[in-house]
Amino acid sequence: MRPNGGAAVLLAAGSSKRFGADKRLANLNGQPMVVKAIQPYLAHIKSVYVVLRPNDPVRTVLPSTIEVIEARDANLGMGHSLAAAANQLSQLGWFLVGLADMPWIRRETIFDIVHRVRNTEDAIVRPSFQGVLGHPVGFTGNYLEDLRKLTGDVGAKTILTRYASKLVELPV
Repeated sequence: MRPNGGAAVLLAAGSSKRFGADKRLANLNGQPMVVKAIQPYLAHIKSVYVVLRPNDPVRTVLPSTIEVIEARDANLGMGHSLAAAANQLSQLGWFLVGLADMPWIRRETIFDIVHRVRNTEDAIVRPSFQGVLGHPVGFTGNYLEDLRKLTGDVGAKTILTRYASKLVELPV
């Protein structure tokens, strides 16, 4: 029997090189993008974590209810950030992985993914719009071990490919 508790993890340890500035702090209607991206998760998930680099200035703009996971080797790629989160959150029954540069995710989407992943024994739940898969991705807790082993800059793509038969597509 796996635990019932869950969490959201937003990956925010990137360097924004292509953006030309720190996009996590870009102003969106008076709020930093990272704060706007967190809000839909807070509406439905009690524990929300943000993965940052050590000494990251983004930490200062986060709401006090957000817990930070430091990814010491985040400069090596998104896989390292995911592994850092999986190592810290080892006893979850389910979790969502989102991106801090996606501020327009709807609360209803978060609710639907949480509902589906909490009520499925072994699944990866991914929203889709007009047949295109998107984010955030919901995982049941049995994928934490695979996430702990990630390296490089491809994120969870290897896990999504390996367990494609477990994918639950959720049209939004």
